[in-house]
Amino acid sequence: MGGGWSGGLPDFCLGRDKLKALPDLKLSGLPEGRVTTLLSLEHLNVNVPAWNSELQIFWMQGLGFKPDKRAETVCGNVKGKGGSLQGLIWANAGLQQIHMPLGEPAPSDSQNIPGFIGLAYENLVTLRSTLKSLSIGYGEVPTSEVVSMNGLGPPAMKVKSPTGVTFIIHSHRSSESSWVTPNGWKSTKELMAQKVQLENEEPSTCLGIPYIRLMCPHGTAISIGRFYGEIFQTKAEIRKATNAEECWVPIGASQWLIYREAQRGETIPYDGYHIAIYINDFLGAYDRAKLHNLLWNNPRFPNLTYDTEDLALKHTEFRILNLIDPTTGEFICQLEHEIRAASHPSFCAKNWLGSKDEK
Repeated sequence: MGGGWSGGLPDFCLGRDKLKALPDLKLSGLPEGRVTTLLSLEHLNVNVPAWNSELQIFWMQGLGFKPDKRAETVCGNVKGKGGSLQGLIWANAGLQQIHMPLGEPAPSDSQNIPGFIGLAYENLVTLRSTLKSLSIGYGEVPTSEVVSMNGLGPPAMKVKSPTGVTFIIHSHRSSESSWVTPNGWKSTKELMAQKVQLENEEPSTCLGIPYIRLMCPHGTAISIGRFYGEIFQTKAEIRKATNAEECWVPIGASQWLIYREAQRGETIPYDGYHIAIYINDFLGAYDRAKLHNLLWNNPRFPNLTYDTEDLALKHTEFRILNLIDPTTGEFICQLEHEIRAASHPSFCAKNWLGSKDEK
């Protein structure tokens, strides 16, 4: 990958001096050759102007996501610290989420991604029936948007939210309901028994988010791979696709963040949406991000700044905005990453920390 990465992964991440060790999560079930410190692609954050019945029906009834009761408390805390957040909806899908802040000032009041989100379901016949009954349209998946990966059926349909966020729907090939975890797809019933779950009152119909695919500038797939190799010690795969190259960034045993190159001269918009990823080797990643001048404080959250290691440890998270090629320092694109340690209180699999296996 470049940038001097030796390819070795630490068993745990040590705090400096007075700081205690930060526990890492031992990954299991990794396919051969899969090297990553990234544990979980937990959420995508996209602003919406206001919450209404159309959005409620689409997300909670149509797609079968479930509201997370923690959102109201988080919103109150941010507002209390002077943040611009006016409202907040967290929609849970298995162990992943879509965060939707409300009422942000224009032009950031409505956000979208240049790409799409993969969703998995146990029963596509039931899903189609539900969408039809709610008058939610869906269509075929064009060849250019087909993503294939182990454990998922072929893309079955394409659905757009009222604010334009695009989803590609797959079936999950399993004999029982399962969620995608850092250690692969696991039985929903067993995970709930282990309290590896999010804060919703009943399980979502959607089983999770196995991937997100985003567009990136032409000719940058290899540089993006070097970025994740240097900052996160993660071995990305460069794949040839029709008329484009793709950078596949492995997360845990089964998730992917996929960057697909745009055509030459095509502009890729970025309006401030962000992703949240849990990682191992938290302090190592923080130090490498700081070395490359990548640390970023989002003004939306004035109570969360990460200029020092102590602050990052206090919050068990930090953020970056710019992606660069670490071998040249050349700017690639922007995508805010909210990067969290496995010991972050919101991590769904924190009950697995310190265990010899995930049971």
